Amino acid sequence: MTAESPGADHPSAALVRRYYAARARGDRAELEALLHPDVDWHDPYPPPHGGDLHGAEAVFRDVFDAAAQLTDGTTRLWVESAFATDRTAVALVGWSSTFRGRTMASREIAVYRIEDGRIREAWFHPEDPEGARRFFAE
Repeated sequence: MTAESPGADHPSAALVRRYYAARARGDRAELEALLHPDVDWHDPYPPPHGGDLHGAEAVFRDVFDAAAQLTDGTTRLWVESAFATDRTAVALVGWSSTFRGRTMASREIAVYRIEDGRIREAWFHPEDPEGARRFFAE
């Protein structure tokens, strides 16, 4: 742990990095291992890209699968920075996506509640909430 990145080497920060690496690879088995079956997901993007969801199945169906289909698999996510404690991990996440012929790149703060070594709850806070809502609006 350094003064510049408190908790960057914490196991919960490593768990979040593994989560984003698994998403990048499309590794569903790893994602299932990292998400608590009763995960609560609070994503401010309009459905089917997000919303308030309960359960890993809903997250896979509505966030991972439906959003990937709508964006033709163009969404990319990467961790710029992460730090954590035993119960919480916070990541600055960059993302880009193409939707309906338009491309947007931005960042968000992702806050994760960690329970028993898995992601139990997640909240996302976009850098440009209105721009993201407009971009993903139907």
